[in-house]
Amino acid sequence: MIPARLHVAIACLAMALIFVTPVHVGAQAAAYQGQPIKQIEYRGLRTLTADTLNFYLFDRRSTDDADLRLDLEALDAAVVKLWTRELIDDIVISVVPLEEGVRLLVEVVERPSLVSIDYVGIKRLGRSDISDRVDRERINLFEGQPLDLGELERLGSAIAEMYREKGYRFAQVNTNVEELTAGQVRVVVTIDEGDKVKIGDIEFEGNSVYSDWRLRLAMKKTDQSGIISRVLKRDIYNPANIEEDLESIRELYRKAGYKDVLIARPEIDVVARNPNAANVEDQRRRLAVTIPIEEGERWRLGEISIEGNEVFSDSILLRQFERPRGGWLRSKTIDTGVENIDKLYQSLGYIFSEVDTELREKNENTADLIIHVAEKDQFKIGRIDFDGNSKTRDKVLRREMLVQESTVMNMNALKNSLLKIRQLNYFALDEDEPIRFDFDTDEKTVDLVVKGEEADRTELQFGGGWSEFDGFFGQFSMRTTNFLGRGETVGVSVQIGGQRELFDLEYRIPWFLDRPQSLGIRAYRQRLDYGLDFNLDSRIDYEQNYSGASITYGRRLTPFQSLNLSYTFADIEDIESIFDVTGDLLTREFTYRSSSIRPFWVFNTLDSRFEPFRGLRLTGSFEYAGTFLGGDLDFIRPQVSATYFQPVSRRPLRSTFGFNFEAGYITALNDGELFPSQRYFLGGESSVRGFRRRSIRVRDEDGNLVRDEDGFPLGGDYFAQINAEYHILAGGPFRVVLFADAGGVFSEDQSIDFGALRYSAGVELRVLVPLFGAPLRFIYAVNLDELEDDEFEAFDFNIGASF
Repeated sequence: MIPARLHVAIACLAMALIFVTPVHVGAQAAAYQGQPIKQIEYRGLRTLTADTLNFYLFDRRSTDDADLRLDLEALDAAVVKLWTRELIDDIVISVVPLEEGVRLLVEVVERPSLVSIDYVGIKRLGRSDISDRVDRERINLFEGQPLDLGELERLGSAIAEMYREKGYRFAQVNTNVEELTAGQVRVVVTIDEGDKVKIGDIEFEGNSVYSDWRLRLAMKKTDQSGIISRVLKRDIYNPANIEEDLESIRELYRKAGYKDVLIARPEIDVVARNPNAANVEDQRRRLAVTIPIEEGERWRLGEISIEGNEVFSDSILLRQFERPRGGWLRSKTIDTGVENIDKLYQSLGYIFSEVDTELREKNENTADLIIHVAEKDQFKIGRIDFDGNSKTRDKVLRREMLVQESTVMNMNALKNSLLKIRQLNYFALDEDEPIRFDFDTDEKTVDLVVKGEEADRTELQFGGGWSEFDGFFGQFSMRTTNFLGRGETVGVSVQIGGQRELFDLEYRIPWFLDRPQSLGIRAYRQRLDYGLDFNLDSRIDYEQNYSGASITYGRRLTPFQSLNLSYTFADIEDIESIFDVTGDLLTREFTYRSSSIRPFWVFNTLDSRFEPFRGLRLTGSFEYAGTFLGGDLDFIRPQVSATYFQPVSRRPLRSTFGFNFEAGYITALNDGELFPSQRYFLGGESSVRGFRRRSIRVRDEDGNLVRDEDGFPLGGDYFAQINAEYHILAGGPFRVVLFADAGGVFSEDQSIDFGALRYSAGVELRVLVPLFGAPLRFIYAVNLDELEDDEFEAFDFNIGASF
């Protein structure tokens, strides 16, 4: 008697797609529906048992029950359930009729268990690299579990892609399954890495608006092989990177008004770099990449209209566009306008508003722009909570929030609130999710939870040593910016040594009387004893003693700017000694009291005090001493400074560019004179790096030091300083900083001459040490314009920031 087939093999294609087709029941099998099942025979079992299959197919361990009958629909569902357990690769069930029922013949091909995965020929990758890719792509292939051939195929493809990303375009990956014992296999992945092929040429076809050079410049992640591209690994053809670069080229055209530009898939050819070379190793293959472009016509921007808006009028929304009519159809104009409209709605609580654009073509390559606005519902703030502040009090963080409970949800103000909290430097926001939003769509409210953790809030330095400037010394300093969790600053510094003694105590309240105003006091005493050689033709020794105090009051004008007033008084003693070329010693002593007031303005959006990544800081001050303030000095001293950080890249390493400019002027009043130490001197780790502290002084047009009537080199009445830095965030606490510095001081009868500035350049390694709360700086500098009597040190070590 011919058995009826109930369920045929499930193909490997279905397995790979994780898809199971319903059981196909023929007319002969359907004839036995409801018949008693008298016998069940399993064939092909190795590790599985009959009891296991009985459980999945018939929901019981034993089939001795006389009431067990053939239910085709239930059996079909059971086969699907068994398949999802990934225990089998194939199953065939046949129905054989008996006198009083049926017998089921179940033929099973078990899915073997994976014992191990071995790699042969792997050199350029490590097993840890492959494991990371397996985890990231969630390839379900693990030793000790059933082998899934579809997942094995994914593993081979992933490894091949990893080699392509490294430039090995011809790498071959083969997978072989070897049976060890019944039901157990091992997988051998054999890799032929082939040659690493770099990009030799990148050319474009069909471009006339932009040259090949300009288009290659727009490609940020792919480049022809060269010294720089090899270092940055941009000469490797990576499909993901090339796709991003092609989008950059599209955006370049769209910014100029070519809205219909088409960029086809790159054509790749492999050519020999030196095909006539006798040595095969010299016949290096290179990729020739050709990118076809259809530029299309250049379009103009016609009329702009708004649809769907009720909260804001058309005139308000149209003002968000620069030159809205008559110019070229530039994508930047449209994107900026849409972004500004979106910010308007975000600032009024319409956080789910949508702004879409439509271009409607007209004659003569002109397109009108229609802005479609879907305003949605307005949301207000419910509760504001903080998570992770175990020491910092809630009110310290809450007062930095520019949004309040029960007010309209202002997303722009919330973004600035996060920046204000980052500027505190003692509460580190969660990088992945700094804010958790809990929406109540019925009440139209949103609860905010600010997430973070306590950061290093105390800068602690202690120890001793020797330096060329300080000699032998011992020191201790402590500064906390969050005293008792109240956000107050307390600092104390003590240093005792042969050349410098220092005592400094400060206390600052950032929110005095719980209002947006600050109050700070500082008391200090300092003794400096150091010398400068100036090319050994004369040595100058300095001894300076300072003692005094200051009090500063500040008022916040806006979230990021404040106006401050400081009063300082100090008793100062200066002793200068010079040994001239004849060996004679000349000593002069100045003793005086300084009493001055200094209003100063600060605008600061830098995101960190020591390790900024973006932002701007502007300062301006005007110090006045004399007349009604008492003291022995009469002068004015205006100064300005600007610091700017702009991110450059985020991959493969984060990097940012920093720029700093400072300038100042001091002049005596009431026919008075300036004491030598009041003038400007540059040099040091926070000035022109490499030059010793206070060693940059006034020089004449021939580059010679200008000296006073006693032979002492003069300080300046003016100064200007420029610093440029390129920060590479190397991971963890490390930063590599490439820098270039310039600075100079000038006397009152000179003008600021940027050609006469002193220049240095070099590299720093900065390590942010939690114990210190500030980065350690290892500085190597080169004097770019060396003069005979320079005081320059190529290597230096410091703690803090450059600007």
